[in-house]
Amino acid sequence: MEYTELADYPLPDGVLTVWTPTCADDAWRMDPRALSHDHEAHLADAQPGSWIGSVMRVPMRYEAGALRRALRAWTARHEVLRTTVHGDPDTGWQRYSIDLESDVDAVDVEPRVVGSVSASDAHDEIAGFFASVAADVWPHCLFATVCEADGESFAVAFGADHSVMDAYSQLLWFREFASLYTSALAGDSDASLAAVDVGSHVDHSAAARSLDAVITEHDPAVRTWADYLAEDGFPAYGALPASAASVAGKQHSLSRWAAGPDVSGRVEQFCSGLGTGTQSGVLAALGRAVSTRTGSDRVRFVVPMHTRHDRRHADAVGWYVGLCPVEFELSGTDSFADDVGRARAGVSSVRGCAKTSFARVSELLDISAEPRFVVSYVDVRQVPGAARWTEWNARALRAPESSRDELYLWIIHSEHGINVSARCAGTEGALAATEGLIAAFGEALAESVGAEHVTEADRAEAVVGA
Repeated sequence: MEYTELADYPLPDGVLTVWTPTCADDAWRMDPRALSHDHEAHLADAQPGSWIGSVMRVPMRYEAGALRRALRAWTARHEVLRTTVHGDPDTGWQRYSIDLESDVDAVDVEPRVVGSVSASDAHDEIAGFFASVAADVWPHCLFATVCEADGESFAVAFGADHSVMDAYSQLLWFREFASLYTSALAGDSDASLAAVDVGSHVDHSAAARSLDAVITEHDPAVRTWADYLAEDGFPAYGALPASAASVAGKQHSLSRWAAGPDVSGRVEQFCSGLGTGTQSGVLAALGRAVSTRTGSDRVRFVVPMHTRHDRRHADAVGWYVGLCPVEFELSGTDSFADDVGRARAGVSSVRGCAKTSFARVSELLDISAEPRFVVSYVDVRQVPGAARWTEWNARALRAPESSRDELYLWIIHSEHGINVSARCAGTEGALAATEGLIAAFGEALAESVGAEHVTEADRAEAVVGA
C-alpha cells in the first residue's frame, strides 16, 4: 500500500465516466448537530483543489447500472457524505443533512460519459474533476471510472474533501466498494445495499464539540501543547535548507520503501519482546535517522492519532483524527531497545491530547501556526480487505499541495514492509533532504535488528513480485 498522487497511478486507456452525487433541493433538512472545531477550522483554511481519495482496479465486468447503484449505496450508508454546511466564519455555520428516513431515494449518483481517453488524458480529466471538491459546497465526494476496452475490468476512484474523510476511511473504501459492486451485479436490492450498522461521523462531531466546550486553558492537553510550543513554536525538520522556507509553490511528492517484510517483521518481533508495539520501534528508528541527519539528539514532530474509540465508528467514513505533540531525547542511549523505550514514553505521555481538538487548543492559546513536521504511522495489515489490495492495485491518494517549509511523512506498515510517502517544499534542496532522511530511516530500521540494508530498487522489486 502506498499513499501517493493520482499522477503516479497506472490508469488504463479507456472510456472515462465521471459520477456526481445528486439530490432534490427539498431533501435537505436543517440539522441542529454542531460542527467540530476541527471542521470549522478546515472551513476557514481549506485550499481550492485540495482533496484526498482512493483508486483501485476492479477485476470484474463493467456494468454502469450496477456501478451507479453501488456508488449511491455507499453515499447513503455514511451520513457524513449526506451532510453539508451553509454560512461563513463571521456569521456562523449551519449544518444541513439529507433525511433518508423520509425519502429513501433522496440520494442518487449521476454519470457523465467523457468518452474514450488515453491514460494521460484520464489523469488530467479526473484530477481537474476532483479539484472541484470544496469544503462548503455539496457533494463533498466525487467519483470517476475508466473502463478498459474489453469491458472486463475498470479503474474506479473517488476524491473527497478532508472534512468528510480521513486516511482510515480511504482504506476502508476498497473492500466496501468491491462488496457493494459485487452485490449490485448479483441483483441485490437497493435497500439491502444501503443497509449498514455503523456510527455517524455527524454524531461524533457533535459529541466532540460538546466535550471541547468545557475545555479551558488549564486542561492537561492544552498545557501540554502550550509547553511544547513555548520554545520555538512548531518544530521543523532541521535538515531542510533554509531556502525552502521562502519558496511557495507545488510541493514535491514521493513514495519510497524503507524496509521489506523481513526487516519490518524483525522490528515487530523485537518490539513485541519489549512489550510494546511496532509503532515505538518505527518512531525510534525515525528518531535515530533524524538525529543522524540533523546532529540533534532531541527529536520533535507532530503525530496524528485516530479518535475511533467507539466501536460503532470503527468502520465509519469520516474525519476521526487528533494531533499529539511528540518529543523524545536520544542522548545517552546505548541500544535500540533504549531508543524504543524513549520513543514509547514520548508517545504515551501525550496520547491523550488526540481527544482534544487542536483547533480548540489553538483558540484557547490564541495561536494561528500549523504543524510543520508531521509523522503519521499506520499499520494497515488488519484493515478489512487488505489481503486483496495487491489484486486490486489499491492505492490511497492525495492532491498536490502548495506550501513553504513543511515536511509530512506517512509511514505505512503493510504485508510488503514499511513504505514512506512524503511531501516537502518544492525545491531540489528540500527533496534531497527528504530523500536523505528516508534513506537514513531505512538504514536505521535494518541496523536496529542486525539485518542487511537493501536498496530502494531491491525493495521495489520485492513488492512488485509479491
